[in-house]
Amino acid sequence: MGTIRLGCSGWDYRDWVGSLYKRDEPSKLKAYTSVFNTAEINSTFYSYPKPGLVLGWASHSPDDFLFSVKLNRTITHEKRLDTAAGVEDDVQRFCDLLQPLEKAGKLACILIQIPPSLKYSHAIVEGFLAILPDGIPFALEFKNRTWLTDDVSRLLGNYNITPVMTDGPALPKQELASPDMAYIRWHGRGGRVWYNYRYSKRELEPWVKSIRKLSNDVDVLGYFNNHYHGYAPENCLDVLEMLGITTPNQEQMHELLRTGQARPAARATTLAEFADLEVSSGEIEKMLLEFTDARRLERARQIKDVEILKEEPDLLVADVGGYSIYMDYNGRFILHDCQDWRRGTARRRMCKHVAALLLSLPPEKGRLLLDLIKAQKWDFRPYTG
Repeated sequence: MGTIRLGCSGWDYRDWVGSLYKRDEPSKLKAYTSVFNTAEINSTFYSYPKPGLVLGWASHSPDDFLFSVKLNRTITHEKRLDTAAGVEDDVQRFCDLLQPLEKAGKLACILIQIPPSLKYSHAIVEGFLAILPDGIPFALEFKNRTWLTDDVSRLLGNYNITPVMTDGPALPKQELASPDMAYIRWHGRGGRVWYNYRYSKRELEPWVKSIRKLSNDVDVLGYFNNHYHGYAPENCLDVLEMLGITTPNQEQMHELLRTGQARPAARATTLAEFADLEVSSGEIEKMLLEFTDARRLERARQIKDVEILKEEPDLLVADVGGYSIYMDYNGRFILHDCQDWRRGTARRRMCKHVAALLLSLPPEKGRLLLDLIKAQKWDFRPYTG
């Protein structure tokens, strides 16, 4: 009989203040670990963690707590797993930084997330899997249908890599596992933004059945990524309750979330602090055509994988289809890292990813941002961090 550990993808969300966290909570990690026994760390995807930060994760979490850590995007999205581009050194550097977690017995797994645009290549993937260090569990999440083949299953099995099961619009549900572990990620089923979604118990019931079945043979790790408005911890507790394995502390928190007593308000817009503009009343798509063309706008409409990673009074950080976007309201610039954006920065032309982000925002906020970008002549810069 395997163990079942379920948690959330990240824990440092402003939306969760007033729900999972008290408004004066001194440590979100401490509060999170009082409810859940595992977490997935996504920040490592965007930058290599500082040694002190990793040591803090190891030191300020319970002895039986486990972390899954997402592999850095330099390896997966920039060098695209290619050993000829030097990813072996990058992987070793990343794993070395996680040694405090490994030594403390708190490293559950390293998550390899494949970019949606990367089609399956046996040679590239096998070359990459062959250089992964022994002794560390790895899980691999793919996001397009070229990976749904028997060859992928055989290759992952040969290297004992766990294929990730996902719930989201990109791929159909499949029951996958390695001989030792099953790894599940719930992204949400939102129309414009996947992660802005609250699962019903009816939608979660098939997953409860799968977890019960899988746990007869392997350990199960699962993480909810639908973090908007505190939906992730609530849905995670839903599944734990349906499995009949909640702790008293989890039951208490679940009741608060379920009854709405701890439900936070939606994010407040603070952009008005940075401009004396009257917000335009036009359609946001027409406003976007001042910065992009109809072809790119149509492609932007098709993008659903939009995740707001951080919102502060003076900045917005997002992931759109595996690409980073950083908007600095005070500095009046946008950083982004796709090739089309790089080619269009001199002309201040928006690519489909930036347009998709603006389309995903509440209409008034999107219009206000476009007003600011136009009136203040924001810089468009390539992201190099």
